[in-house]
Amino acid sequence: MTALSADRPSIDPKDDLFGHASFAKSLADSICRYPGSDGLVLALYGPWGSGKSTVLGYVGYYIEQLPEEDRPVVVPFNPWWFSGQENLARAFLGQLQAVLPNKSDKFKKLGDLLGDFAEGVGGLIDLSGVTGGAAGKLGKLIGMLTKRKPKDVPALKSEISKILREAKKRILVVIDDIDRLTPDETRQLFTVIKALADFPNVAYLLAFDRDVAAQAIEQQSGLPGERYLEKIIQVPFVLPPIDRVALRAALFSRLGEVLGEMPDGTFDQSYWTNVYHDGIDALIQVPRDVVRFANTLAVTYSAVRGEVNAVDFIALEALRVFIPDLYEVIRSNPERFAGHTRDSQYYDNERDKAEFHSAWRNNLPERLRGNAQSLIERIFPKTENSIYGSDWLTEWRRNLRACHPDIFPIYFRLAVPPGGIRRSEMEAILALAGTPAEFGQALICAKAEKRPDGLSKARAILERLMDHVEKDIPDEHIPLVIQSLFDIGDSLIDPADERGAFDFGNVSRASRPVYHLLKRLPAEQRADVLDAAIKAGRAIAVQSWLLHALDKEVTKSKESSETTLLSADAASRLKTSWLDRVRTLTSEIGFMDHPELPRLLSVWRQWGDSADVRTWCDHTTASDDGLLTLLPKFLQHTSSQTVGDWAVRLQPRLNPTWLESYLDTAACAERLTQLTRKGAVPSEATEAVSQFLKEFEMLKAGRNPDGLGALDD
Repeated sequence: MTALSADRPSIDPKDDLFGHASFAKSLADSICRYPGSDGLVLALYGPWGSGKSTVLGYVGYYIEQLPEEDRPVVVPFNPWWFSGQENLARAFLGQLQAVLPNKSDKFKKLGDLLGDFAEGVGGLIDLSGVTGGAAGKLGKLIGMLTKRKPKDVPALKSEISKILREAKKRILVVIDDIDRLTPDETRQLFTVIKALADFPNVAYLLAFDRDVAAQAIEQQSGLPGERYLEKIIQVPFVLPPIDRVALRAALFSRLGEVLGEMPDGTFDQSYWTNVYHDGIDALIQVPRDVVRFANTLAVTYSAVRGEVNAVDFIALEALRVFIPDLYEVIRSNPERFAGHTRDSQYYDNERDKAEFHSAWRNNLPERLRGNAQSLIERIFPKTENSIYGSDWLTEWRRNLRACHPDIFPIYFRLAVPPGGIRRSEMEAILALAGTPAEFGQALICAKAEKRPDGLSKARAILERLMDHVEKDIPDEHIPLVIQSLFDIGDSLIDPADERGAFDFGNVSRASRPVYHLLKRLPAEQRADVLDAAIKAGRAIAVQSWLLHALDKEVTKSKESSETTLLSADAASRLKTSWLDRVRTLTSEIGFMDHPELPRLLSVWRQWGDSADVRTWCDHTTASDDGLLTLLPKFLQHTSSQTVGDWAVRLQPRLNPTWLESYLDTAACAERLTQLTRKGAVPSEATEAVSQFLKEFEMLKAGRNPDGLGALDD
């Protein structure tokens, strides 16, 4: 199939997609077999975009296939080309003057005659159709006529008619795009045709929307438009209705050409069937709709290919092309459409929700309301009455659905937001799942890339990874992915990725995929896979986070008899492996720099021998440098706000009681006081030392540093 433009009709019947060719051939045969020599005006009626221009193109094709002696001379005239000019009559006669003398020697004499006739009759035709409101044009035309040398119009017409009659060659004037003209130009064109319709051996084939033309004539002349047309049109034809089967087939064919092969996982045939019949089918009414829609997708889809769900994108682009007001409502109100049903924070109540959706629905043409509502409910489950909870979000994001809040903007920006994760990026990372070192290195590199909001791409990738753990990581790669996350997971810790007390942190984000991948492993393999990953890995914070979650499951199951991923014995064995791994890593210099050091020490005490932890801390802080390095690890910053003060401040906190399990806090306070007096506290430790000593003195005075307002004194 050849590429089509919304304004470029098909001209070769072999490209016929809508059954126009057979009708066009019958029309061409009727024109060529007309036996009379009188002027004839035929009309082809059809709504805008229904294929009238294509039928005219096919009529021309079939006429050209006839022997020269049997085919008429075809003179195309498109009044839209001359839209905005003062005199369509002169433009029309000028077209005859330009074409006919070159078509046959029998018409050579017509050149000057048509020119004179155009000059003489053009203004008169305009004047015959001028109505109220055109006084300026009337005055201008009268002025033009009074400056010309008078022409004997009847004599010129008689001489032209004689030449046309003697030539015995039929002329077919094909006039298209009449329904694109302004009402005044439409009236003017039909005035021209009415005045010139009696030329012998001249037939006119006009293509237009009858209702549009009738309204234009009635608006300009005050005459009944239908009756006016009946006096001009001698032989009317109505374009046969488009076969819906052919229309759908043409659409599907064009979509296949434009969109090509769909990326894996972005096209669900069952979902497409429902979306198409729910709403898209009602929007495609005429062939031009197919062309406009396919051409639009050819431009827009390439920009987001692989980043959106193909079905949702086709549906939303259909709304943009055919119901732009509804498209704008969706684009401007993401919180009303994206998300899950229980996410009702944006509605005051159910009445507010109903009123909002009723408003856009009532603004649609009545014939589209039902289909549009069904389509919207299919694309955005939040808008229907069924309950879709947050548990659907993972599946929606994995399938790049428009109803997921993170994916929604891509459909309307036609681009992945800055810092967003492209599907191609996730596919590239998932492709590395069989090589733990490369998989981990890709995540570490992502940590170095910052989004415009300051978050790292690693955070976003870890969250997106959850969309793929159920189906997109092969079974044989599960142990390898766990091994990688248990090795490099702690390298992904980034304070910039943690936004407040409610943020999970990247330790949690790295452990969640491991937990869900474990579910896919046979029960008898889980402990061994984790044990091997712990012994070979360095991400002891991620490891401990996961083991803590599994341990809680085991404890809870003793009361509820719920199924757990690990047995109690397996959980105990893994904690022992973790403790062995921690003891090994504590001998390395870098252990002190771990960003989660206080939590790791706490877990070490909880699962192991507290004396071991105390020994390590005493050894580490034996030197002043060691003490000044360890102390800032426990410094916290909490939000504080005084009565009457709306400003929220970050308050440093370091309560000595937090360290009593690890250090002799009184001895440390004495050492820190001496270092402070000597000016031996480095700048990076100043805040921690100052806060430790401040809260130590409060404790000595019997005041609780954790008390309300205690730190503001």
